[in-house]
Amino acid sequence: MTGTTQHEPWAHLLTLGDARFGILAGGPFDGRCYPLADGPVPRELLVPGLAAQEQPSTVRYVLRDGLFRYAGVARQAVPAA
Repeated sequence: MTGTTQHEPWAHLLTLGDARFGILAGGPFDGRCYPLADGPVPRELLVPGLAAQEQPSTVRYVLRDGLFRYAGVARQAVPAA
């Protein structure tokens, strides 16, 4: 009999009191931390981009090997015509 086991994602987290922060690796926010909500560790983070016009408005990070790794620019919704 073979069974399948689902593993919850794990991440290296920084904590400050009750606050939790995920560590970002790569991309424009390499080495920075991003606040995480209470509950399970998310598999993906959509991080607001920098204010400069040449920067994307949302950057995507995915959880891999304990860090949130840069996965590119999040797709922007196309405005309805």
